[in-house]
Amino acid sequence: MATRMVSRLEEFFEQRTDGNLRSIVKYESDSFDIVYLRDDVAEHYSDSEIEAAIDESRMESLSAPIYEDTYAGDHGELTCLVQCFENVVEMNFVLEDGVGAAVALDIEAMTEAHGLVADARKLVVEER
Repeated sequence: MATRMVSRLEEFFEQRTDGNLRSIVKYESDSFDIVYLRDDVAEHYSDSEIEAAIDESRMESLSAPIYEDTYAGDHGELTCLVQCFENVVEMNFVLEDGVGAAVALDIEAMTEAHGLVADARKLVVEER
């Protein structure tokens, strides 16, 4: 399930972000796979820093029920956590506890991104 979702996300973001895709990582409770890592981005991170970022994504996925419990039931299940930084947008697409995909984009991808997160989220929901 996660492998198919990540494959669809990779194709989607490569088509829609005009070279602004930084990374895609598929993670599970005890493993991860770096599906895509742009060369200039890789230069900024050591292996241990990459693993720490993946662990953080895993932990975020475990907190999804906390977010779901905070809001009324009409919100439904949490499917994506988005963090916007000055230069980068980090999206964590949660499939289940400890399983999902972390996607990073240059902030420029959001300039013309009407529907970008919503359309990517649809792919994830279809894979659930």
